[in-house]
Order: sequence, then structure tokens, then C-alpha cells
Amino acid sequence: MKKVLTVLFLLIFLTLSAQAKSAKRGGFASVIKSSGVNQDRVYISIKDAETGKVVYSKNDNKLVNPASVQKILTLIPILEILGEDYKFTTSLYSRGEDSCILKLGADPYLSSKDLKTIVQNIPIETKKVYIDDSILDNKLWGEGWLDEDLWNVYTPHFGSYNLDRNLIKLTIMPSERGQNALIINPTGYPFVFRNNIITSDTTDVIIEKDTFASGNVLLLTGTVSHPFVKIFPITNLKRYFNFQLKKALENRKVYLKEFFILDKIKSSDVFVFKYTHDLDRAIDDILKNSNNLVAETLFKLAGGKYCNAESGSDVCGIKMFNDYCRRNGLDNSKYKIVDGSGVSKDDYVTADFVTDFLRINKDNPVIERLPIPGEGTLSSRLIPLKDSMKAKTGTHSDVSSLAGFLTAKSGKKYVFCIISNDPKFSESDRKSLEDYIIREAYLRL
Repeated sequence: MKKVLTVLFLLIFLTLSAQAKSAKRGGFASVIKSSGVNQDRVYISIKDAETGKVVYSKNDNKLVNPASVQKILTLIPILEILGEDYKFTTSLYSRGEDSCILKLGADPYLSSKDLKTIVQNIPIETKKVYIDDSILDNKLWGEGWLDEDLWNVYTPHFGSYNLDRNLIKLTIMPSERGQNALIINPTGYPFVFRNNIITSDTTDVIIEKDTFASGNVLLLTGTVSHPFVKIFPITNLKRYFNFQLKKALENRKVYLKEFFILDKIKSSDVFVFKYTHDLDRAIDDILKNSNNLVAETLFKLAGGKYCNAESGSDVCGIKMFNDYCRRNGLDNSKYKIVDGSGVSKDDYVTADFVTDFLRINKDNPVIERLPIPGEGTLSSRLIPLKDSMKAKTGTHSDVSSLAGFLTAKSGKKYVFCIISNDPKFSESDRKSLEDYIIREAYLRL
């Protein structure tokens, strides 16, 4: 571990010229060995971007979870199917004199404020509001909790009912010393709180779901000394969406006889209004910010269109990806892609496959959108190489990854993929090793 931290120290304080001298005395293998990383836990493929010739490889044909590097692999087929002019669209139709129907678009950028704008187009005499949620299959991520990673704000549930980024915020306020803290819920969403947080000199708050009750019962324990904000995934997307829609309707003075009947758009329904967000925004959000909600939603949406299915699904997304590989001469028969972002622990590819995929797509417009050092998840990494590389980062459990394009000091262009999953190393150690390998490649190739 200390050896990797020493590498980090060198990255910060040594100049490129000094590194160039050391690069001549050693190679990639010596860098990896001196880092102390388990040799079987690092996977590397570096190839000439034009010819595909391998210039360095290590464990490059071993299956490994790619983390968010996978977003490059899935985003390109997604955009091929949806088209860059695709818009996330939530539509309102009228149905008779006193009814309307809301067609959901699984828009990951839709907010409660947007919902209020849509509702302003609903006549106050409306007595029934139908909802068409068929755009996605709404299984697993669309309802309930993802128990594998309960509080991770980077992996919220997703589905047809996407709203407010599927996150909710609570503010916990201290009261008198020794007394229970105050819980502020600005959305008004009907949580039930079991509040055992005590006002004290320290802040250490734990929030859990009550496994013996519904997903809307929260257990709050610990201490609080100052105002504390907790953001976490919404427990049930449909319930939250319906709550915000009901509130918007009542603010509009629309009072329904019954709430939100599920139905599908009919040919007799008359279009009234739509609210849209452009896909272009999502490309940067996925590549630069590694947004899982957007990546997963798009994977299902594109899969549905590819299969010409009524509802988008992961199954259709996988078929779309497999067909893309087949048409482009990429053999992915040994690999497993089950989602659109690399979040699943069941995703397995090889570093060799990633570099092959990148190389055949080197002229794809999506590649131009990859972050450079100083942007997005590379905001504080490899800054001296900002004019020489574009890459996607990945972080998941014990996995760290980096893949993209590098123009070496010699002017030659390369594709690369580096993945490591040694659990003895911290995330910062693994990323430091990635950075040092890339600097070494820039100087010596």
C-alpha cells in the first residue's frame, strides 16, 4: 500500500521530463510490480489505435467486472437505435369531457416543477386521470428497494415513474441537548419516522428501513449536533410520482373521483401537451458524470425500440447490444452484459474486448464526448495530459477502471483499458496506479 502512495507522491511532485528519464529505465511490468498490487488482479490492454497491434497486455483475456467503463460499450448502441434527436417526452391527452391520460416517458430529468407545468394544461373540471406507464417494464428497479445497495445515491431505482432524479432529501435538525432531533421532510412524502436521533455534541446518523414494515417506514438512530442533510433513493417510484401528481392537481383545484387509473393510450385520445428533455444532455451526464439512472433508463428505452416491444426491458437491451457486436465483428459470446452501466456484479468483459470495441469506434461522434483530464470524473486526474487523452472512469465495489484514447508524446495514438480489483488497495491507490500507467504510456510509446 505504501508503495502505491509513493507513486501518488511522484505523480504530484515530479515533472514530466523527470518521469521521461525513469520511463527509459523501466516499463509497465516494473511499474505494476513495484506498486505491490496483486499481479492477478490487474487487467490491461493497450493497442495501436490504427492497426490494433497489441503494444502491452496483462491478463487481458480474463473476465472481469468493468464498472462504469461499460457505459461506453452500451451508450454507442443506444444512440444508434434511439438517434441523437431523441427526446424524453411526457405527454398529456384528453379523453372525453372530464378525463385525461398522462403518457409517461421515463424521463430521468423530469421534476416535480415540470409536473406542475403539465398539470396546468388539465381542465379543472377533470374527474379522472389515467396513466400509461407502459414505456418500461418497471420491474425490480421501478418498485421497492434495491436491497443490495440500499442508500447509494448513485444507484437509485429507475422506471417509467422517474421523477426528481428518484432521490429524496431529509434535513435533521438538533433540538435541546438530550432531546430527539427534528426531522424536516420538504417534499411532504408520507414517510413514517421512528426517530431515535438524540441531540448531542457529535453527529453520527444512521437511517435504515424497517424490514418488518413497508419501505416507507424509516428507522433513524444516532446523534446530531448540527443540521444534517441526508439524500437517499426513493423507496417506491410509483407512489412518489402519484403523490406529487396528486399534490399538483389539488394546487390546480382539480379534485378527482378516483386516483390514477392505469390504462394505455387509445387512438381516440386527443393530444394536448408534452414536456420534453433532449437526449444530448444525457450523453454528457453518462460519459462525464457517470450517471447510472440515465444510463439504465436509456438502456431499457433503446432495448424496447430495438425489439419493437411495447415496453423497454433489460432483456431487449441485451439483445440490442449483442446484435451490435455481431454486426461489427466483435465476438462477445464469452462475455456477459446485463445492464447499461456496469453497476451489476454480473457484468463480465475482458480488457481486450474493451480496446477492440474502442478501436472500431474511434471515429464515432460519441468518442468526442468522452471527458478529458479536468472534466467530470477526471476533474482532478492527469491534468498535464488534457490535450492528449479522452477516457471513461469506473468505480464499483473493489473495482476501478479507466479506458479510452491516448496520443503519446511521440504522436502515436493508442486505445487502452486498465481494470484492477485488488481488495487490499483503496480506491485512490487503484486510481493512482492507473494514472501512473497512462503517464508511462504517454512518455515511452
